[in-house]
Amino acid sequence: MKIDREQLAGTIDSLSRLIRAHAGGIELVEVDDQHGVVTVRYTGMCVGCEFRPVTTEGSVRPALLAVAGVTDVRVTGMRISAEAEARLSEALAPYHLQARATRLVNTSQRVPQ
Repeated sequence: MKIDREQLAGTIDSLSRLIRAHAGGIELVEVDDQHGVVTVRYTGMCVGCEFRPVTTEGSVRPALLAVAGVTDVRVTGMRISAEAEARLSEALAPYHLQARATRLVNTSQRVPQ
C-alpha cells in the first residue's frame, strides 16, 4: 500500500509544531513506499535530549503509524536497543497512545500557526 504523502506531510508538520515547544523539531528523512517505512530525524534541542525514546514511542511513532500506508517508523540518531524500545512500548501500551497521538495531531492542525 502506498503511503499517503499529504497525510504524512500534515502529520510531520503537526508533530514538529508540538515539539517546537521544547525548542526542537522533527523532519522527514525518507519514505519507502514499498515497505511502508518512514524515517524521521529530530532537530534542535531534541537532538541531544535523553527523552527522545519516550517522545518517539509516546507521540511520534503512534502518530505516524496512523498515517495510511505506514507500517514502520525509524528515527535516525536514536541510541536505544530494539529490546529497550520494545520494553518502553510495552510500558506505554496501557495509555492507548495511538489514539492520544492522533488527537494531538488533529488538534495541532486546527490551531493557527
